Amino acid sequence: MIIQGKAVAPASAITIAAELILNSDGGIECVLSSVDDNIVTTADSELKTDIGNITISRALGAIPRSFTFVNGWTFTADNNAKIDIWLRQQNKQSWLHKLEKNSIAITASILLSCLSAWYVMNSGIPAISGMIAQSIPPVVEKHLADYSLEYLDEHYFTVSKLSAKRQSELTGLLNNINSAAIVYNGEPKLLFRSLADTANAFTLTDGTIILTDKLVALVQDDRELKAVLLHEIGHQYHNHLLKQLVQASILSVLVNYIVGDATGIGDTLASASTLLLSLEYSQQAELEADRFAAEALMSEYGSVQPLEQVLMQLESEPLSSPTWLRSHPDISERVNAINLIDPL
Repeated sequence: MIIQGKAVAPASAITIAAELILNSDGGIECVLSSVDDNIVTTADSELKTDIGNITISRALGAIPRSFTFVNGWTFTADNNAKIDIWLRQQNKQSWLHKLEKNSIAITASILLSCLSAWYVMNSGIPAISGMIAQSIPPVVEKHLADYSLEYLDEHYFTVSKLSAKRQSELTGLLNNINSAAIVYNGEPKLLFRSLADTANAFTLTDGTIILTDKLVALVQDDRELKAVLLHEIGHQYHNHLLKQLVQASILSVLVNYIVGDATGIGDTLASASTLLLSLEYSQQAELEADRFAAEALMSEYGSVQPLEQVLMQLESEPLSSPTWLRSHPDISERVNAINLIDPL
């Protein structure tokens, strides 16, 4: 079998028209169409070997195959078809090339890659994050909480306008939370702040809970406020804040590893991917905290209605972004989820 192509001498950029003779016994010979004494020595002109003593490049699409001899000469073929036939006869055809021509194998590989990525994102990263978060010592949790509170007080929060009496009542409400469904390590601490016109509650990494004045004004029933506190305790019980910090770090490293040292559009896509995945994890954490609160309310009151009422009141608060761009799920989704615990 004769293959037309070009040969290149070692340490030279000059190409020479050549033929590659492929024998059925595995023998290989490269015959140069012309010999330049300045390039080709007597030893070089005898380019004969066998399939076991030559390097043959892998077949990748239409990229020409190359044959590299032990003396450094390289022959590049004009056409791969005959080479594939010869290699098949020699039982040396690349598995990658076989895969490339097998549409079923390609489809299966893509599906397997997608399933693997889905599993890593939905199970692998949360599981690893949970183990890492669990090993973080309390002194680090306290440091993170102190820093977060200091930053929020400096840039966002203002002093609460709630009366000392109301603050004392709500602190007593937290201290009196008692349910067989709750296993809470440490003593939760309750703080009050004003945050523009926002009704919200926050949990810090050390278990400190912050209620805003607007939330206390909006939710006046103490059983409903207890539902809010239970939800925040649920975040601490499941260690959500530390998990999310670890998850964000893992996602950032993973996405940047996949994208590479990207700039411009690539960097933007990497940041957007990390943000969207982090928001997805955050929404899952909110549903988990809702479930914790709902189970505690069922244990104490036999109903999840206090939590449902709070969620319905929060639904009246204006939202300017679509669900997939929020850290919290849609209110209707949350209500439906807790009603699975109390279907009546």
